[in-house]
Amino acid sequence: MSSELPKILADEMNTSEDNFTFEAVSTQFFAKGKPDASYPFIEVLWFARSQEVQNRCAEIITAKVKEAMKCDDVVVVFQVLEKTAYYENGTHF
Repeated sequence: MSSELPKILADEMNTSEDNFTFEAVSTQFFAKGKPDASYPFIEVLWFARSQEVQNRCAEIITAKVKEAMKCDDVVVVFQVLEKTAYYENGTHF
C-alpha cells in the first residue's frame, strides 16, 4: 500500500507523493484480560483539509486496507497537525 496509496491520496489532497510516510506499529490487543484479535486502526497525521477531502481519503484508505487484509472492519482516525507546531529542519510551516 505504501507505493499505491500516495499516488491516489496525493491527487485527492492536492499535495505531492513525497509528503507521505507509512509506519507499521506492532501492537497486541486485549479484552477481558486476555489477548484478543482486533481490526486495523489507521492513524493519519495531517494538516487540516475539508470534510469532503477527509471523507474521501477515509474511504480510499478503508477500501485499500480491506482489499489487502481481507477484514470486515477498519478504523481511520485523522489527527490534525498545527502548522505552527510542526517543524522540519528547525522551521515551522
